[in-house]
This record gives sequence, C-alpha cells and structure tokens, in this order.
Amino acid sequence: MDFFRTRSYNIDAAMKCVLLLGYAFFFFLTIQSGQVLKFVHPRNVPVLIFAVIAMVICAVFFMKEALRPKRICKSSRSLLLFAVPLLMAFLLLAQKMNSAVLSYEDINIGGAMANRNISPQNPDSANSQYSDGTSMEGAYDEEAFYREAYGNMYADGSLGGADVNTAENDNGLQLKNGMIVVDDQSYVKWMEEIYNHLDKYCGKKIQVTGFVYKDDTFGENAFVSARMMMVCCAADMQTVGFLCRYKDAKALPKDSWVKVTGTIEKDTFEGDPMTVIVVDEIENTTKPENEYIYPF
Repeated sequence: MDFFRTRSYNIDAAMKCVLLLGYAFFFFLTIQSGQVLKFVHPRNVPVLIFAVIAMVICAVFFMKEALRPKRICKSSRSLLLFAVPLLMAFLLLAQKMNSAVLSYEDINIGGAMANRNISPQNPDSANSQYSDGTSMEGAYDEEAFYREAYGNMYADGSLGGADVNTAENDNGLQLKNGMIVVDDQSYVKWMEEIYNHLDKYCGKKIQVTGFVYKDDTFGENAFVSARMMMVCCAADMQTVGFLCRYKDAKALPKDSWVKVTGTIEKDTFEGDPMTVIVVDEIENTTKPENEYIYPF
C-alpha cells in the first residue's frame, strides 16, 4: 500500500525558493536605498551583499528542484514561519533612534566621562553634582566605555595608545584655524583625544554638531550635543556627546539639530575630569543624511 501521495512538483523546494528570493529582494532594496545603515555598520554592508548573492544562487537550485515530482512525506507548513518576519520587514518601516528612546538608557558624555543609568525602579541609584552645582546621576567608568566601543584595540592595554603631544597626531586630528572642528569621521577620535589630554585643550575653541538631548538632571542651563554611535549594528547603539552649558538651553527643542561653537572647560564628576563646552554661539542646522557615527 502506498502511504504517500505523489505530486508533479516539489512544494517544499518551491516555498524555500520563494522565501530565499523574498529575503534577497528585501536586503537588496534596503542596501540600494541606504536604509541598511539604520541596521548595521557600513563595514558589514559587503557581507549583506554577499548574502544576497548567495540566497539568489540557492534559490536557483531550489527552483530546479521544485519542478521535479516528489512524494509528500511531511507538511511544509512549518516553512510559513519564515514568512512572518519577512512580511513584517516589508510592512514595518525602520525608525531612527532619538532621545525618546533614551530616557532610561545609558548616555556617555564627553568621551566616557559619565555613564548614567536611571531606571523607574531605581531613580535615586546615584546622585552627584558638577562644580557649578548642576546635578548629574550616574556612575563613571571610562575603561568600560572604551572597551565596549573599541575592544582591546590597544596592545599595551591603555585607553589612549601612544602618547599624543600635538594636535596633529597618528589619528589625523588637527586644529583648523586654531579651532577643533568635530565632524562625523573624527567625532569619536576627538572625544577620546580631548578627554585623554583635557588640560591641553582647556580654553580651546570647539565646533560640534549634534541633536539636543535634555534631562532634568542636567539643570535648565545645560544640554548634551549628542550623536548615536553604532559599533557593529543597531543592537549595540549608544549615545555619546558633549555636555554644553548654555544660558538659553531651556529654549532649545529636544531632538533639534544644532551647531555649537564654544570653549572647552574642565569640570569634575565624582573626582574624575569632565569635558564641558561653554557655548559662545549656537545655530540651527539640518540633520545629516546619516545620523550615526562610528568608532572605526
């Protein structure tokens, strides 16, 4: 007795072919539109391109298999589970991160100076003040930040690697007309450089662009010129930035993009040095095409 029916086609292979082509098409559209940068670091894009090519090749093989007769041994309905995330990927639009999702997340300010961790369950977990009386909640951990962002990239185990004695160094950083101009490519490098050699840069002019991040713990006259930093992918996204003192900070809308020009000053947080920008000038600016910055 024949326990299995025979079909003139292989529905299992056909479903695998459709799913592979569906995922390949989604990744192709994401890469072509640039939306892929909302999910992964640019260095990972070639891997996704390779994956698209591999999925198309596999789909071709399954396409040939789908045209061959096959006895039905088991249901292929389990493959439909792979269709659910594919459908959601097309229907749900990728969203950029902003301060709305940072309320109770860590924020690294001024090159790892302050790592706040506020939660509704433990709002009084830490409490400190800057020298001007502005309060700040958090716990300072410089090394943890750099280990997380850079890994063990320095062979000598130090945070700053070789000693840097001039504004022009191995990282390619240099002053422009006596001013530190922080752009997307040099953002993280400048944060590290300024923090590791803060005394050297005190009194220097600096220009930096970011979105306005506010928290009640900063006080009315302070905000953070912030950027979202992606180390590998969206899952490890973290917020970095420079604490700015500005008399009209209260009037700045949250998440608005501003270009800050000011003077670097040295403050302390729990006995550790803190980089602060005293704002001389501030102007509204347009949001960059790619809002994220990368440590390497």
